[in-house]
Amino acid sequence: MTISTSEVEQFFDRYAQAFRDGLDGTLDEEFFRSLFSTQYIAVGPKGVMAGDNDHAFVERISKGYERYRQIGNKAVTVSEIEMHSIDETHCLVHVGWSSEFEKDGRRIDVPFTNAYLLEQNDGLLKVFGWITGDEVQLLKDNGLL
Repeated sequence: MTISTSEVEQFFDRYAQAFRDGLDGTLDEEFFRSLFSTQYIAVGPKGVMAGDNDHAFVERISKGYERYRQIGNKAVTVSEIEMHSIDETHCLVHVGWSSEFEKDGRRIDVPFTNAYLLEQNDGLLKVFGWITGDEVQLLKDNGLL
């Protein structure tokens, strides 16, 4: 069965909720890990990394959320989803995000887009890879670092 756009939208609603939970310090490890395949590949400006969906993965992600909190990240929402089917059980999804920060009493909205590779196993969508832009530069450009 081919992955539908509505399934992808529902998946990223859950993903965004996990992100918000991470921002407010209430990340549910089991729920978060359920969004990812047993192994993953992450690509960014510094190169390619592969890893396991284990407790250490969640610890690294949690430290990232702590960093976001420290620089004033208050909320994140999905602004756009563009899905490209690869085959019946895989797709590439470009997700536009809007991240809300607060600095010096003012609100700063930072839009960004990430690409995700999803697989469907036993009817469940999971991220097995993602590609991000230069987050550090984006935060610097917006006066957050």
